[in-house]
Order: sequence, then structure tokens, then C-alpha cells
Amino acid sequence: MATPAPFTLCRIRQNERVYFYALFRDPESGKRTNKKSVERLRTRLGIFSDKPISRRDEAIRICQQALEAGLIFSRDEKILMREYLVQFYSWEESEYIKRRNLLSVGSIGKDYVHTRQNLIKNHLLKHIKPNLLLSAVTLGMVEDWQFSLVEWGEISQSAINVIMTAVIAALREAQRRGKLSPSVVLELKLLDVMHKARGILTEEETARFLQYAKEESEKRIYLACLLSLVTGMRSGELRALRVDALCGDMIVVDQAYADQAGLKAPKGKITRHVPCPLWLISALETLAAENPYESEHHLVFWSKRGGGFVSSHYFSSRFKEELVRSGVLDERAIEERNISFHSLRHMANTLLRGSIDEHLLRLTIGHSSVRLSDLYTHLSERGLQSVALAQERTILTLLGPSEEAVEGDEEEEEKDVEEGEQQQVAQRLSLSVRAEEAEGDD
Repeated sequence: MATPAPFTLCRIRQNERVYFYALFRDPESGKRTNKKSVERLRTRLGIFSDKPISRRDEAIRICQQALEAGLIFSRDEKILMREYLVQFYSWEESEYIKRRNLLSVGSIGKDYVHTRQNLIKNHLLKHIKPNLLLSAVTLGMVEDWQFSLVEWGEISQSAINVIMTAVIAALREAQRRGKLSPSVVLELKLLDVMHKARGILTEEETARFLQYAKEESEKRIYLACLLSLVTGMRSGELRALRVDALCGDMIVVDQAYADQAGLKAPKGKITRHVPCPLWLISALETLAAENPYESEHHLVFWSKRGGGFVSSHYFSSRFKEELVRSGVLDERAIEERNISFHSLRHMANTLLRGSIDEHLLRLTIGHSSVRLSDLYTHLSERGLQSVALAQERTILTLLGPSEEAVEGDEEEEEKDVEEGEQQQVAQRLSLSVRAEEAEGDD
């Protein structure tokens, strides 16, 4: 009688990609195991690659190596540390991430996971011995990895802190699940990091840049810069901005877009309503209508490559390019002053501060808790009017005289917001935040 094959390969197609799985036959009982991912077996063998396994002969070779290495039928659970970290921060495979998001929807985002797995795979794994078992990890080893990353000098200290924080989180979960002794102390001192303050343009520099961008720059980047300055919207929120979010003289900020997660809730997971001048709303609608491509999302800032979402670096890189071309700043000054597209958001915060109540400012810009947002939504239409007037008096004056501004003045006179109403809003909001601080934002 012929000896049964030690394993059987399965080839599964999913999301336009092929995956190989193997069912191994236990030589003692003759029973087959559950399906095992051949790519995960490759990782357990210490072979780290992002390239999919596409050939059957390669899959067979890996299965044979896994059998020879005792990875399949070892009677003791032996989890390699390198494999554990990669799997722990795998969006598709991590039971920890699935459980966290099941218990609290959206608590861990796909981009968050992807960033940490990439940092670990690209920078940390080379410093961990291939045969090190999870159960054998000590605090001394973790500290050695941290020291090696610093000594290697490939990445910043803040990035090293992200890696080491991710490692400690994974090890604490291993302790909770009984895979690492609870006697192992997991108290690691992170590196001291000097965060460079975010720079902003002066009002004179902002006015000069906007005048140049209006006359010389591509319309989409001019409108993106102007919208971020007026409303404080983040780049991810601009990427996700739809035509149906433009509501009269208001923009509904209820989505953001990230490369891995796709469309998601904005930071803070709340929807906010931000006043916006009618002429700017009209310009945004015109830009959206110029999209020559069919798009289910009806985006305002559409990509020239297919009409979909613009790339993650589009606003940042184009803003810096136009800033240099305008002659307002050169590349060296941009670097030294830490100026970026996000600086426009900080500029909005700076210009509006003092013109409206602090809590209204936080809610408009997006520095708030759900509790504060709900309170604000039900409180005051006049509060929104105060924000619109503050935008007109502090930000839109930087544009100089324009046809749009003149037309806006003719169509509608300035509406003064009663001081007592703002004080009432501030008092009610202050009562709310005594027990709960508004969410921070960079």
C-alpha cells in the first residue's frame, strides 16, 4: 500500500490574489490538521518577504522545510518571537485586533496597524534572533533591541518609541494569554524626544502666498489651501470631501480618507459642521463638476488619474512646491521653520483664537469630544454665525479685495452676534468640559 502524502496543498483565490494552504497528515494518528497558511509557515522558518507565494513548487518546498524543522507536529507550542510580532500586527490575521475592533468598533485602524507592522518588519526583526521563542523573551532582550535600533541609526528616536511601544503591547497580550510568563517585567523607559514645534506662516506671508496661488497655481491646490485655512480641515478630510457635504454656507465634515483604511470617520470620530463662504462653496462645486471621470463618491478634490482620491502626499508636496515658486519661502526656510500643509490648519486655529469662544473654536476646528459636540449641535445657530464672522474678519481679509468678497458684502450685511449668546454658549460648554477634557490634536 502506498504511503499517504504528508500534506495536501489548497490553492485559494481571494481579492484577486492567490493563497496557498496546506493540510498536514499527522504521522502518528493519521489525521489531518486544519489548513495552515504557507506564507505564515515561510515566516516561521525565518524567511521574511512581502512577495506572495504564487508557484506551487515554492509552496511545496516551504511545506517540506516546515516538516523538517518540526514546526507542524511539535507537541510543545513553540512560537517564534519574530513570527509572533508580525502576526500580532497583521490586519488580516491578528486575533487581538479583531477582538478589539469587535468589542469597540474602529478602536484600532488599519493604517495604525500597517505602520507598526512595517516598522517592525523593516527595522526591528533584523535585531531579533531567528530562533528566539516568545516564551524566552526577557526585559533585557527588549532593552537590547531598543539599544540596537538607536545604535543602528536608521530611524528617528520617535519612530523607535513607536516600535518599542508596539512590542511591549504585544508582549503584555502574550502574558495575558499565558504565552509569556507574568514574572517578566515589561517596564521599558522610552527615549527622550524633542518634538519640533509646528511652524506657521505670518499673516503677510499667507496673504502673499494666497495672492500668488490664486493667480498662478492650479485651481485645485489653491482651493485646497484656502479651504484648509478657512475651516481648519485636515488633508484626510479634504481627500474625502464630497459634493453632498457642501450644504449652503456650511461644510459637513463626516469622513476622512486614509491609504489603508479607506473612507473612515474623521479624527475624534465625530461629525462637525463648519461655516464656509458661499463663493468658496460655489468654487468647490465647480471644481467637482469638472471631473471628467465617473465616480461613485463625487469628490471635490478628484485625482487626474481616474477621478478617484488624490494621493496621501498630494496636498503636502504641492503646497511646498507652490510656496517655493511664490518666492515667499525657499526650501531651506520651509525645513527650518517646519512648515507643511498642516500648518494651514494651525494658522486657522491661530487667527480665529480670540475672535470666538475657545470651546466654539475647538469644536469648529475639530479639537473636541463627542459630548462637547452634541452639546454644541443643540445649542446655538448663533454660535455658527459667530464663527462665520470671525472667518470673515480674521482670515478672509488676507485675500485682499476681490470680486467674491465684494459680492458677498452686497448680498448680505454683517450679522453681529449678541455677546450674551456667546457667553451663554461658553458657560454651558465650560460646565461640560470640567469633567472631561476635549480631545487633543497636533
